[in-house]
Amino acid sequence: MIMPVWLMWLIPPAVFMIIPLKMLIDWFAIYLPLDKKYSRKEITVKASWKIWLTDIGLHLAAVGIMYAALYIDPLFRSNPTSFDDVKEISNATPDWIVAFFEGILANPFNSIYSIIFVLILFAVIILVQFKLTGKIYSKFGLDEKQIAKSSMISALLMAPWIIIIPTSLFSSII
Repeated sequence: MIMPVWLMWLIPPAVFMIIPLKMLIDWFAIYLPLDKKYSRKEITVKASWKIWLTDIGLHLAAVGIMYAALYIDPLFRSNPTSFDDVKEISNATPDWIVAFFEGILANPFNSIYSIIFVLILFAVIILVQFKLTGKIYSKFGLDEKQIAKSSMISALLMAPWIIIIPTSLFSSII
C-alpha cells in the first residue's frame, strides 16, 4: 500500500514521535511572540492545550479533505475486482483527472490541478487557524495588535506544512 506522508498519523510509532515535537513547536509559537508586559508563561500554559487541539484538529481536517478527494476518482468509486478492471477504468479516465489524483497521492507538484487543490486547502486551513487562534488569544486580555501578531505567527508555524511535502520523495514505489 502506498502511504502518503500526510497520512503518517495512521502509523502509531510516528504518532508517538510527532505529537510531542508538535506540542513543543506549538508551545514556542505561543510563548515567543507574546510581549514581556503580559504573563507569558501563564498565558502559554492556559492557551497551549486549546491552540494545540485546534492545530491537530485542523491538520486532521486537511488530511480528511485530501483523503475524501480521492473518492471522487472513478477508480476508487467503482471498486474494481481485477487488474483488468483497473486498466479499463484508467484508460477511460482523462489524463488530467489521473494526474490530479496521482498528485494528491504522490507529489502535488506533478499536476497543476493537484497543486492548486493542495495550495487552496493549505491557505484555507491557515486562515481558519488564524481566526481560531485569534479568538483563543482574545480571551486572555491581549490588545488587538498582540492578538494579530500572535495569531499570525501561530498560524504560520502551525500550518499543515506536511501536506505539501511530496510522498514520492520518501517512497521508491511511487
